Amino acid sequence: MSELETLRAAVRDELDSLWSDLNNARYSAISGKWSMQCDFLVERIKKLTALVGPTPWESIELQLLEDGIYQRVHAEVGVHAPVDMEHVARTREQIDADRQREPRSTH
Repeated sequence: MSELETLRAAVRDELDSLWSDLNNARYSAISGKWSMQCDFLVERIKKLTALVGPTPWESIELQLLEDGIYQRVHAEVGVHAPVDMEHVARTREQIDADRQREPRSTH
C-alpha cells in the first residue's frame, strides 16, 4: 500500500469514527437532538469528506439516515451521497419487529 493509500485509509477510518461520535453526541445533547459538539463533529466530517469522499451510507447509524443528517451534511459540501431510503425503512421495520418479539422482563 502506498503512503497516499495509507493516508486515505486512515482518513476513512476517522470519518467512520466521527459519524459514530456524531450519533453519540446527539443522544448526549441536552435536547437529545443537537449540541455544539454536534456542530464541531459535522465540521470535521465535512473537511475529511472533501478529501476522500462520502462514507458509505450502509456504515452510518440508522437514525442519522432517517433524520436526513447524513444527506444534509453531504449536500452542504456538494458531495453526491445518495441513500436507499427504502432499504433504510425496511431495516427500521425489521428492528421494530424484532423489538416487539423480544420477551419482556418481569423483574
